[in-house]
Amino acid sequence: LLATSTSLMAQMTGPSVAVSVSHMKASTDGSQSGNAPAASGTVSRNFNIAALNFDYSTKLDNSWTNSIGIDYIPFKGKIGDKSRTDTDQQSGGTFNGSNTAKGELKNHFTVYVEPTYLINPTNGIYAKVGYMRSDLKITSANITGSALTDNNISVHGVQYGVGYKGAIDKNLYVKAEYTVSNYASIDATSDSGNKFTANPETKNYTLSLGYTF
Repeated sequence: LLATSTSLMAQMTGPSVAVSVSHMKASTDGSQSGNAPAASGTVSRNFNIAALNFDYSTKLDNSWTNSIGIDYIPFKGKIGDKSRTDTDQQSGGTFNGSNTAKGELKNHFTVYVEPTYLINPTNGIYAKVGYMRSDLKITSANITGSALTDNNISVHGVQYGVGYKGAIDKNLYVKAEYTVSNYASIDATSDSGNKFTANPETKNYTLSLGYTF
């Protein structure tokens, strides 16, 4: 029993790689102003996305470890889209159509630290704090089809949450966590002079399966 416990405890420290799947609830508060009538609102959507995790954990004492790692999402994720039907009266006549805006995140990574309290040698609970960076592609069109001039924006934010980590066998472990991702305010201006402001946030429920070397 002692030998087994010592072997499994190694899963709580050292370099590791993991694959995770997250269920995300994205909520984006936004506003639009400029040539078109000003408007504001909230867009929400749920989606699942996979990620890769690279982690290094060190033992602090008999009760604590600390991990430093990177989460990388190699896929695109749409954080919100909105469409509104308008009538645009100009000197050339009256135009009916839709004003649309969509935000899509890609190349998303998070650098984090995870101080972990060991309940026993093979199970622990942790807090997670991280810095996020991603590329945001904004696609927008008004009735006349005008698109955003700058449709690729660097987005930054912070992530925080709690989780559980447990060893399964000599080389495998499992993690379950809940985190909140808050992104900094996003501002963009279209060719037509319309200005967009958005404040995205996601709530993430994540399961990970990892391998320690």
